[in-house]
Amino acid sequence: MHKPGRSRFGLAGTLGFFVAGLVIGLGLVSDLGAQFIAGLIIVAGLCFGLFLLARVAENTRTRVTAGEASYRAFFDHAVDGIFRTTADGHYLAVNQALADIYGYPNPDALIAGLTDISVQLYVEASRREDFSALMQANDVVTNFVSEIYHRSGRRIWISENARAVRDWSGELLCYEGTVEDVTEKFEQDRALRVALRQAEIANRMKATFLAAMSHELKTPLNAVLGFSEIIRDEVLGPVGHDAYRDYAGDIHRSGTRLLCVINDVLDVSRLEGGLLTIDAHPEDVQGLAEQAIKQARGITQDKRQIEIDVPADMPLLLVDPRRISQALGNLLANALKFTPEAGQVRVVVTRTADGGALLMVEDTGIGMAEETVAAALEPFRQLDGSLARRFEGAGLGLSIAKALTELHGGSLSVKSAVGQGTTVTIALPPTRLCAQTGAAKVA
Repeated sequence: MHKPGRSRFGLAGTLGFFVAGLVIGLGLVSDLGAQFIAGLIIVAGLCFGLFLLARVAENTRTRVTAGEASYRAFFDHAVDGIFRTTADGHYLAVNQALADIYGYPNPDALIAGLTDISVQLYVEASRREDFSALMQANDVVTNFVSEIYHRSGRRIWISENARAVRDWSGELLCYEGTVEDVTEKFEQDRALRVALRQAEIANRMKATFLAAMSHELKTPLNAVLGFSEIIRDEVLGPVGHDAYRDYAGDIHRSGTRLLCVINDVLDVSRLEGGLLTIDAHPEDVQGLAEQAIKQARGITQDKRQIEIDVPADMPLLLVDPRRISQALGNLLANALKFTPEAGQVRVVVTRTADGGALLMVEDTGIGMAEETVAAALEPFRQLDGSLARRFEGAGLGLSIAKALTELHGGSLSVKSAVGQGTTVTIALPPTRLCAQTGAAKVA
């Protein structure tokens, strides 16, 4: 669009067309010399060329003006704060968003109020030096989080992204970039870190408490177990009444079960607190399985036969024998507990394609629904939560086995279906296998 009252073609265009018309008119009505006519034509051509240049300049000026207006609109209405500063810490230009973040009514008030960024803005004056050092090294700063003073006097947190602007010779002209108020996010992160530290402290306190209480419980419990065993086995002579001997046996069984629960609770607390470590040695898989069977029978008092299937060329495992036997023993105790007398329980060991090992406890028991498997892996979770549960236990065996497996760098998985039995697999990585093989037996 052209301004009202201004010629459509401008002064140059009007002059060019006037001269061209004059030349044509003179040529028609006058008998002028050829040189004079040629001169007039050249002048007309120059005027026409001047007209074209003027049009190009006007279009360029229009585009530049529109671009500047668009950039200014973006600068003034941007959501994030935008700034341009000198290297020594003076604001050259800011937008309204930055003024709002810092608590100033408008950009001019911010520029007039903040004359030294390092002293007036940052809570730590050294932050401006850190900012400048990063700029000198990289010409760019990203996610530069700092605590600053709001105009009201309170402190807020900001994140800056900026770049260095240099001239053709590399001389630093200014810094320009954006600012985001991250106070809410920073406070949330800090609150989360505090909560995590408090949780870690609580876990350590819980582990300490449980260790102390477990010791206090186990000391008298061991006495109960010892004396009840003496009475049950009539070590010092006949009891004199069969019922008393049976009662002593009941006391011993109940005490043994209670001792197992106390040990499991203590193990859970140590595992959660990261206090339990492993002492790995080369061990024969067959021996580990046999020791696990003894532990499972001690827990359940179930004497049925358990098959062990180990390949003849199975290498020794580099594991903590106590902890792997404990994990397998917990799995076998569960299998015995949830498998009818006519069912089968067995331990199967195989190699994996990548050189690892699978230790599987298979049973033909009642099984679990797929949606309850995850719950069964959680500590203190019992799938039958009624007061009259058919199966006793604190619900720790499976979760402890999983944690002990993970301490060895392995993983534990459960495959089960209601009425079709359960297979729990301990997968150990290749680093847990030795080159030497152990003897294989079936028991």
